[in-house]
Amino acid sequence: MNLRYVEWIWRMKGSFRIDPEQSPSNAFDRLDSLFQESGTSYRVVNNTLSFTKKGQRPQDPMAIFDRGTLRISNGVLHYDMMSRALLACFLAPLLFFAVGHIGVALDKWRNPPEVLAAKAEAAKKRSKIKPEDVPMHAIDQLLGAAKPEKKKEGEELGKRDRKPSMTTAYVFMGIFFALWVLGRILENVLLHSRLRNVLAAGHLPVDNGRGWLARLLPVRRRA
Repeated sequence: MNLRYVEWIWRMKGSFRIDPEQSPSNAFDRLDSLFQESGTSYRVVNNTLSFTKKGQRPQDPMAIFDRGTLRISNGVLHYDMMSRALLACFLAPLLFFAVGHIGVALDKWRNPPEVLAAKAEAAKKRSKIKPEDVPMHAIDQLLGAAKPEKKKEGEELGKRDRKPSMTTAYVFMGIFFALWVLGRILENVLLHSRLRNVLAAGHLPVDNGRGWLARLLPVRRRA
């Protein structure tokens, strides 16, 4: 299966020019501080740095990424990053959509039109009977039981009368899709800016929202 047309969902690519006098080894030495986080391992082969992350902490400025490469060629740094968190945020709305439709379909299967019509007719007949008009049993009167209270007009139906709907599914779909859009755009901007600043200054920049998506999503920790 060719993933070229869909890999942009979880993959971030970009490039920018660096100091032409800066060698790949010197550039990777400056970037070393980014890859000293817990659960991160990397190696440098010629002009390419490859890294992987496992059990990364939310405090990691690159916690959203699971693996990637940095390659320097002709004074240009090219980065290629993979993120399972972005893939999860993209797939979550599809999951909620499916679960919501399954719930609605099951309700229709359990309650066909003729059953719903019978229930509606029975409810209509019950609504005509007022609780205060039902005579109390003599024993209840003797024991001093309270008379049935008049049902308030517009009183909400019980939970058993509520029908499944897609509203909740749509809410969660919107939340996770918004997370994916923000993560796809904002994390790319932050990564681009962070790499440029580290190469220019030789140290980590001030935390400007690093790892924000990783803090919102559960991150698997190492035992």
